[in-house]
Amino acid sequence: MNKHPERGMKLAAVAAAALGLLAAFVLLPTLASAMLEEYPAYQKWYWPGLVYCWVVLLPGFAGLWEFWKICGQIGCDNSFSQENARSLFRICLLALTMAALLVAGVAALCLLGMGLPALLIAMLGFAAACALVALLANALSQLVRRAAAIKSENDLTI
Repeated sequence: MNKHPERGMKLAAVAAAALGLLAAFVLLPTLASAMLEEYPAYQKWYWPGLVYCWVVLLPGFAGLWEFWKICGQIGCDNSFSQENARSLFRICLLALTMAALLVAGVAALCLLGMGLPALLIAMLGFAAACALVALLANALSQLVRRAAAIKSENDLTI
């Protein structure tokens, strides 16, 4: 059995953060530039679009920080704690924030008449994925909260 399971999880968090930064500062600008070649009328929306993408990604990075804190608690053999339950609930809220920002972006693009079907579908797909993460994080938060309460009761009886 792995004596330090949190190390692998922290490595995964670092990898996810690195991929997120790569997407934010390399992939998204490259895709946006390529879209401008096809749709030069959208030139004035290049920087506002990139800033919007970066704002949408911020809750994701905050969620990774919460995950990092959970990994630290696991490393201290404190997996079932109220701190972890609160971190999971914050991850839920952050994922819902990302989903709401993406749906608001889809609505804004449609209102501005810039609703490219592939872009709208991708944004709605990411919003659905964020909503699913929120649902799972909320369920895990409830489970960890209950397990922490049981653990606390058992610690008092021993």
